[in-house]
Amino acid sequence: MADEIKDEWSRFFAHWSAATLGCFLRTLIPLLIRLQNPQVPLDFPRWWVALILAAIYALVGGIINSNLPAKPREFLKSVLLGFALDSAAFLTKITPVPGH
Repeated sequence: MADEIKDEWSRFFAHWSAATLGCFLRTLIPLLIRLQNPQVPLDFPRWWVALILAAIYALVGGIINSNLPAKPREFLKSVLLGFALDSAAFLTKITPVPGH
């Protein structure tokens, strides 16, 4: 059957790398915005630490989207899923203030 979608490692790695890019962009974009104001101190980990953390978060995105075909539209979905995964990880670090 020619229309059958098969799970392959190459497809997983393609979507994993796209999701990694999304996670990394979620970390990098606020830094780029802060770079425009030189009086604001920068608190950013080394770039390779951020990339490794993004790759770890993106494993979930690679697994979820590995059944999608390797096309630009699906890669964009993986990038956005990686962006969302990193945002969710960031939101779990925020704790509500008691009494508010």
